[in-house]
Amino acid sequence: MRLPFTKVYRAFSEFDSLSDEECERYVLHVRAQQRWQYQLLPLITTIGLVFVWPFAWVQLSYLVPLSRWLPLPDSYDGRVILLGVTTVLVAAMVGLTLRDFALWWGVRNEVNRARCPKCFQSLLGVPVQEIGLGGDPAKRFIRCPECGRRYMLLDIGITPRDLIPFEHRAVAPNFGSKRSAPFWQS
Repeated sequence: MRLPFTKVYRAFSEFDSLSDEECERYVLHVRAQQRWQYQLLPLITTIGLVFVWPFAWVQLSYLVPLSRWLPLPDSYDGRVILLGVTTVLVAAMVGLTLRDFALWWGVRNEVNRARCPKCFQSLLGVPVQEIGLGGDPAKRFIRCPECGRRYMLLDIGITPRDLIPFEHRAVAPNFGSKRSAPFWQS
């Protein structure tokens, strides 16, 4: 698990050759493709902890003498301030940790999509082959370089773009710019 203020994509060796901007774009893609439950879980947990944490401490203080094990302030106002500060800190840290774990999980799932289902060898960079002509997506397959099994791309749920190494997925810098006419047409 990473700390909330570090970069999640640096936990994967596949991203070592990429710049931070390319990795951030990939993480944004993962967030867009991620299921909504993973994005709502940290928020719901944080909101729930804001209400549950004070209630649990008050109930626990009636059942167990906490001042024997914890250095609590003697005054009532000091305990209320301490409870308020710990409520905010615990809820925020748990929410940030869950957010990071959900993002790490999403990046891990996206990276593992382009692996062989049998031997888990990375299929990045392996050329896509096709049976026949016509560009039919149902006839495209890939052969694992490690175990030699052949998989139809539609059967394992990946696209040819998923097999392109990360450093080659970037859009060309002149993409969308107006092209100059050839010298014989000017």
